Amino acid sequence: MRKTTIFRSRGAIAAVAALLVTAAAVRAQDNPSVQTGTQLPEVHVVQTGETLWALSERYLGDPFLWPEIYRINTDVVEDPHWIFPGEELRLLAARPAAVVDSVAVVGEEPIEEPIEVEELVPPPVAPAPPPTETTPTVFQETGPSVRTVDLNAPLFRYRPVRRGQFYSAGFLTEGDRLPWARVLGAVGTPTLRNLGSSSMATVFGEVEMRAPQSATYQIGDSLLVARVARDVRGWGSVVSPTGIVRVTGPAGSLVHAEVIVQFHRISDGQFALPLEPFHNPGDVLPVPIENGATGEIIAVRDVHSVRQQQDIVFINLGRSDGVSLGDVFEVFPAQEDDQLLGGDEPIGLLHIVHVRNRSASGFVVNLMDLGVDKGAPVRLIRKMPG
Repeated sequence: MRKTTIFRSRGAIAAVAALLVTAAAVRAQDNPSVQTGTQLPEVHVVQTGETLWALSERYLGDPFLWPEIYRINTDVVEDPHWIFPGEELRLLAARPAAVVDSVAVVGEEPIEEPIEVEELVPPPVAPAPPPTETTPTVFQETGPSVRTVDLNAPLFRYRPVRRGQFYSAGFLTEGDRLPWARVLGAVGTPTLRNLGSSSMATVFGEVEMRAPQSATYQIGDSLLVARVARDVRGWGSVVSPTGIVRVTGPAGSLVHAEVIVQFHRISDGQFALPLEPFHNPGDVLPVPIENGATGEIIAVRDVHSVRQQQDIVFINLGRSDGVSLGDVFEVFPAQEDDQLLGGDEPIGLLHIVHVRNRSASGFVVNLMDLGVDKGAPVRLIRKMPG
C-alpha cells in the first residue's frame, strides 16, 4: 500500500493521461522489432503458424496489443483464437499513437493543499511467454488450411452465407399477402405485478400464437417471428425478424411454441410465418465479374441517423434479375444528374444474405462513407457460381 497525491483539477488529469500515452508510444518505438512509419505495411497476409500474439509483437512492439489488430479485422477474423493462412489483415489503423511532445492544459488551478490517499497496488503479474510454432496456444491453428492466397482480392474475405444471417436479415414483402400468425404473448404469469399487460419471451420460453384462418400447424413446425414495420411505397412492408420458434402444442387456432433462436426482443403483437427453407451454398465463394447488373438501394431495414457496418439494406434486384445468395455488390455515391455510377469510387460493399423475387437484402460488410443509404447506386462485382 502506498500514498498518492490527488489534485482536484481537470488539467492535472489531462496532463497525467498525456504522459501515459507518451510513455506507451515511446516504449513501442524503443522496441527494435516493431515496424513503424513507412515500414509498416498496409496489409499482412497470414502465413502458416502465425498468431495474433506474434503479429502484434512484430508490428506493434507489444504482444498484448493483439486486440487492436483483431478490432479492425472483425470482417476477416471470426474468432481471434483462429487465424488462417491467406487471410489479409489490415495494420495501419492499429499502429501505436505518435509520441506527444507537449500538451496544453486548460482547466482549474489545483487546490493549494493536495489530498493524500492510500492506493492499493496489486501484486505484479508475470506476462505469459510468447507462443512459438511448437508451443500450444489457443491462438494457433491446429489443422491444415485449404485457402489459397489471392493478392488481388479485396481485404474482405468473402464467406458463404450462414443460416443465421439468412433468417435474421429480414426482407420486403413486395406486396404479397403472407400467412401471418399473431403472437399473443409469452406463456406464464409475470413474477412482478407492475410489468403491465405486455410480455416478452426469451430462449427456451414459450409464446402463444393465433394461427391464420385455414392454417394448421404440427408439433415440430418452425416459424419465423418478426416485427412487420413501416411500408415502403411500391415494395410492401419491412419485415424485421426477432427469432425462431418451434411448435410444441397446437390446439385449434391457438398454438404454443418454444423460442429456439432469438435475434431481438420477442413480444406480443409481433407476427410469425412458416420458416423459409435455407439452401446452404456450402463452401462455394463468389467470383469476380465485369459489367455486373446495376440497381439501387430502395430502403434500409433499421432507421437510424448514422449508417453502420452490419446494417441491412434492400436493393431493387432479386431472383428475377439473377441475384443469388452470396453475391457481392459495390455501393456508389448517389448521383444528382442520374448518371448511374459515373466515375466515382465505391463507398461500401454489400453481401447478399436474403433474396426475393424483385428485391434482395444486403449485409453491409464494408463501409467507407455514410452515403450507403436509400437511393445509392449498386453494381454486382462478385457472383456465386451456377
